[in-house]
Amino acid sequence: MHHTARQLETQAEELPQRSSLFRLVLESVASLAIAVILFRTFAAEGYMISTGSMAPSLLGYHKQVTCPRCHYSFTYGVAYDDSVSTSHVNDPAVEGQDFQQAGQYATCPNCDTNSIDLAQVPRNEGDQLLVFKHAYYLKPPARWDVAVFQNPMKPTQAYVKRVAGLPGEAVQVKEGDLYINGKIQRKDLKTQRAVRLLVHDHQFQPAEDDFFQPRFLPVEADSTQGQNQPAPPAWKEQPDGFLFASDGTDADTWSWVRYQHWVRQGGHYQTEVPLEKWPEEIEKPEPVLAAIQYDELKQQLSCKGAMPAENCHRLLNQTEDDAFRYAVALLYEKSHVAPVLDRYAYNSGLENQTAIPVHDFLFECDLQARSPEGELAIELFDGQHHFRNFIDFKRRQVNLFIDDQKQPIRTGPLHSDFRSQPVKLEMSVMDRQVLFAINGELAYQPLLFSKNSEPREEIRIPLQFGARGGTFKLTGMKLFRDIHYTRGKALHGVDEPYQLDQNSYFMLGDNSPVSLDSRSWADGKVDQKYLLGKPFLVHLPSRQGEVKIGDHIGHIRIPDFTRIRYIH
Repeated sequence: MHHTARQLETQAEELPQRSSLFRLVLESVASLAIAVILFRTFAAEGYMISTGSMAPSLLGYHKQVTCPRCHYSFTYGVAYDDSVSTSHVNDPAVEGQDFQQAGQYATCPNCDTNSIDLAQVPRNEGDQLLVFKHAYYLKPPARWDVAVFQNPMKPTQAYVKRVAGLPGEAVQVKEGDLYINGKIQRKDLKTQRAVRLLVHDHQFQPAEDDFFQPRFLPVEADSTQGQNQPAPPAWKEQPDGFLFASDGTDADTWSWVRYQHWVRQGGHYQTEVPLEKWPEEIEKPEPVLAAIQYDELKQQLSCKGAMPAENCHRLLNQTEDDAFRYAVALLYEKSHVAPVLDRYAYNSGLENQTAIPVHDFLFECDLQARSPEGELAIELFDGQHHFRNFIDFKRRQVNLFIDDQKQPIRTGPLHSDFRSQPVKLEMSVMDRQVLFAINGELAYQPLLFSKNSEPREEIRIPLQFGARGGTFKLTGMKLFRDIHYTRGKALHGVDEPYQLDQNSYFMLGDNSPVSLDSRSWADGKVDQKYLLGKPFLVHLPSRQGEVKIGDHIGHIRIPDFTRIRYIH
């Protein structure tokens, strides 16, 4: 074959170009590898989390579960393989038992669907942390920092926890909160977001489920007018939220949407309704043992947990007594609205037997105000006080009221433009503190309030929002709760304050019911010399991708970029 001079010249030009490009790529890869090695040697190190002591903030080995009813995706902790050779951040399971082995059925934290079969759900590895090794040489840990440190009893083992107590402080966990030197410790909004746990996401609601009752429900409006006034405008449910539109005829009437914590079944809480007498034609229930109880002295009908539908129908079919039938139907309905409890979907295999009611909440939503007038209110209940934020669009201000007080306790200006695009609202009642933020900026100085001597109620309706005048649309509604710190083994800092020396820290895990931390270790403190560094990034995450070869379905690890995130 003969080549022209021009062809030979072109080939001669291409060979050096290809060689140069190959060399450039090779040098770039080599330089990157050297940079990574130097970075990991002198600045950062990678660790993989094995267990769930910090879940759901940071994940150990887990399964990613999608609820078959509401399609909400959540994580469920599973056992880890001790043979894995990667550097791990460990936390032995509670009291020596691997809680993650306790069951293969999960419960959805969003809609309460239980017995979700996990047999065919693949296992994912834990979060891989990139840890800045020199962080605490430059600046000591702050409270609520996530820290990686050596196990003082076994220095080859690394732990990850959240810093709770600082050198020289007296630390105590009490009624779910953290106290330092006798004073409750309050989280700022950034920390609240980092540790919050989902109670309900309105975006995910069960479809084709006649039994399910929505948790956000429009209720009858409050009215300052007479009984003959026309019905006020009401909130209308839409696929992505709720819409309120006023015709301007009744600016003094509020319409409300209330959150009720509806559950499908189970529970150990008590529900009572009034009933004057038990029907003679029905045999009285066995004291203590029967599913339904009647107290003649108090004239109360009661049941424990959510009343099963078959029990309700059986009682209704046994008599024509209208008062009794009404009481049974009312008890059935009320019993399915439960108190919000300290439960973790991650720990579904280990139910919290004490069923601790929680009182600290955070509500977020997106608001679009389609007119320059009217008012919107958001109210949270902490078991003792009702805190109401009123956004007055005409006066361009936000006012915070407590209970039935007529004067606001906090007032702030309204800067955001709610009409051009949705604005994110966040209101929290956590750690005896009220925060209200608009697009991440606090609307007024946080309200701090002290503990009341009266015990707090179990909360079944923690939230409601309302409007009068104007036109508003709320979307993206989510209700969260705070960590409720449990007793653990109660060896340190629970029944009495634990005094730290000038070089030690008190550590707590976010997944308090199963975390072995300073509450439960033989020695409750972590000396400063055991601190390894501050994790700042979840990197190189993976998930199980499905591979089908013929009739066989297998799984392989593939990157999961949705889990890459900075650590707060």
